[in-house]
Amino acid sequence: MSGSKGTSMTQAPHHPTDIGQPFWEGLARRQLMLQFDAVSGRAQFYPRPQSLYSEAGVQWREASGRGTVAAFTRSRVSPPYLADAVPYVLALVRLEEGPRMLARIAAPFETLAIGQAVALAWEATGDAPAFPVFKPA
Repeated sequence: MSGSKGTSMTQAPHHPTDIGQPFWEGLARRQLMLQFDAVSGRAQFYPRPQSLYSEAGVQWREASGRGTVAAFTRSRVSPPYLADAVPYVLALVRLEEGPRMLARIAAPFETLAIGQAVALAWEATGDAPAFPVFKPA
């Protein structure tokens, strides 16, 4: 729609007061950014306005991109840009830094196992920016 000020499906959401903006900016650079407690160094995900572990605040740092599969399932529904991928594997990945993240796994369902090592990969669909997926390590 010409003249529309809304966010298109090909752009990362932008909200001036969005505490997750560093996360979205990292995705544009193909970096998985996490918040870390300023005192203990413990990581947290999803982005929050404060640390879960202290009152000292958070610092943004790039994650290693390594993790293990904590749980997984086949998804038979998708956003429009993944319609051709249905069914795909959706997994709860425990990142090396500690927090868990829901993410797509780019591997056949039958080849995966709980506890399996995975590594971050990037996948772009059409005009959409690259988004993190994981592959067996």
